[in-house]
Amino acid sequence: MVSTSKILIAGTLLSLPLLAQAETDLPKVTILGKTFYYYESKKGESLFGIANHFGWDPEILTNTNKDVSSPLDKGTLIYYPAPKTERTPSAKRQTALSEGGSITHTVKSGETIYGISKFYDVPLETIYALNPSARDGIRAGQTLTISSPTPQSDLDTESDGITYHKVNEGESLYGIAKSYNTSVQDLYKLNPGISYDNPEVGETIRIAADSRADEMHTEVVEETRVKSLSTYKVRRGDTWASVSASTGVPVDILKEANPGIAKLKRGDVITLPDVETVEVEHTYVAEDPREATEEGRRELYNEVHNLGQVSAAESGIVNPDAVKVAVVLNDVDSNRDMEFARGALMGVNDIKSRPFPTAITILDGKSSMADVIASLDSFGPDILVTTADKELPKYLAEYASSHSIHLINAFDVKDEAYLENPAIIQYLAPTSYFNDEVATYIGKTYPDYQLLIAGKMDASDTMGEAILQNHIAATSSMPQEILITELADFTLPAEDGKYLIYATPSARDDVKDALERINTLRDNNPMADIRVIGRPNWVTMVDAQRQLFDSNAVLLPSRFYFDSEASASRRFIDGFKALYGHTPMKSYPVYSATAYDIVTYFIPNINATGGDFNATFTDFPTLQSPIGLERVNNWGGFVNPEVYVVEFQRYGSPEKITLSPDEKEEAE
Repeated sequence: MVSTSKILIAGTLLSLPLLAQAETDLPKVTILGKTFYYYESKKGESLFGIANHFGWDPEILTNTNKDVSSPLDKGTLIYYPAPKTERTPSAKRQTALSEGGSITHTVKSGETIYGISKFYDVPLETIYALNPSARDGIRAGQTLTISSPTPQSDLDTESDGITYHKVNEGESLYGIAKSYNTSVQDLYKLNPGISYDNPEVGETIRIAADSRADEMHTEVVEETRVKSLSTYKVRRGDTWASVSASTGVPVDILKEANPGIAKLKRGDVITLPDVETVEVEHTYVAEDPREATEEGRRELYNEVHNLGQVSAAESGIVNPDAVKVAVVLNDVDSNRDMEFARGALMGVNDIKSRPFPTAITILDGKSSMADVIASLDSFGPDILVTTADKELPKYLAEYASSHSIHLINAFDVKDEAYLENPAIIQYLAPTSYFNDEVATYIGKTYPDYQLLIAGKMDASDTMGEAILQNHIAATSSMPQEILITELADFTLPAEDGKYLIYATPSARDDVKDALERINTLRDNNPMADIRVIGRPNWVTMVDAQRQLFDSNAVLLPSRFYFDSEASASRRFIDGFKALYGHTPMKSYPVYSATAYDIVTYFIPNINATGGDFNATFTDFPTLQSPIGLERVNNWGGFVNPEVYVVEFQRYGSPEKITLSPDEKEEAE
């Protein structure tokens, strides 16, 4: 009684339609995943009468019992497809989930993880994320944590087709990808800032929804289903095998249809399913099986970021491959760029004792774009460095992005390519970062000092504006302005007060004049505590005005400060002289020290992490500019927001304070 028919159905196989009906108390039997009621008829009953009594569809009832005709004999078994039982969570649990909370669920016998997912309307991946062991199966009595997925209010779609998704607790990359019909690999490509593992709760990621729409595939598969049901009365000598042989119904299906019968006995009436094999057309998106496992996602992550299969940071093994650095000089004829090249070469020379090879190439940025790119292709760098200070070369930024490497913008503090290009590393803090950190530090460190403005702030004085606004926000008052010519004779509000004087001059002679007048003011008010806040460009005057900086206890904000008296600086100067026959060019920044810091910081870290910039970098000490990279968002580049406030002392050496967002730490 087994028939094979070739039925091609578009989409997935649909269940037989059922009339709306109430759950009955009739017994059930499940065959091939489909549940049927069965009813033992009374003599003389008809199929139409039974259908009417139970609210069943007469046509479905007749098709399900094809070998039965009315009137029925007593004891004839009649079958009808049972509707799926719909359950809903309690009102209390529904409220908890809708409000973004979580609940616990105790697994009952027979429950499946899929059924629990449907019951609470929570994605499978959300359940798996909170209950990792559930991937290996669940058991009765086990407790699961259930949490609702990200609400729609946390989603914001732009017109360009990119969706910004705020990650909710319990979500995984795999689950997010499936819910947006995209792939984990595409998430990695759009969000270089997320690691191979799940993103952190609360962070925002970019998604190209339906990015896999053109990857839909159609596949025809065979499925076995119950066509109709009848009964068979067991005769003497019958076994499961003999009944199977005579009816054509496989033994396993016979046993499944008759779960209460262990061994056949003469006179037993058993259920005899008539099954058919149909060809069903399924439409689906082909999924890379690696997306569903942590190991697979790591492999995809490495492919997207052009990394080795296992990073050195994971394995603990030093990367045996050479780390290659390409330096593209903006002007090979300038003293600045030649000093930078010398510092880079010295850095490579100083780390040659490390247990990994290093290679460096110095390229002329004045050459044609084609020549530079050809040289880069031939060299195959792991990281690029450019010395352009007015406009970051766009072709270098594009090259870094397309080759999954990074470009260090060593000097240009105005370029904002790092906001959108994940390959850009903004080495010196941009103006907005710089001003905000310095103003915040001064406000927190000197909260009880009265602010005075010496001179007139010009339109370019963004640092002074940031300090002024921070002061107004904290005190709700405008600081008093003092003319430079009146500084020496100015009457302080309190003879023993505490004062911060922001000095606005920027020209060398004007700075000298202002500091001399403030010295006189201090002499006239020996009980007062007076400190001077200098403008960032004063760093170029340290050597010439060092005595005045010390006597005025100047607070000097700077992105770079090279303390030539520090032991590390002296070793650098001696080594530089030994290599090149002269000491580094006196400049601010010290260009050779900038290159040296970049090489000795990035090369060991690239080696240790296998080039994974989402891994934790080691905080190597630097000579001049502190380094603490932060990615601006999951799809942008890196910025180095750390800067100095150099606090000169009336008695003693200056103190270099390294500022980090929301904190400060001393730098040696």
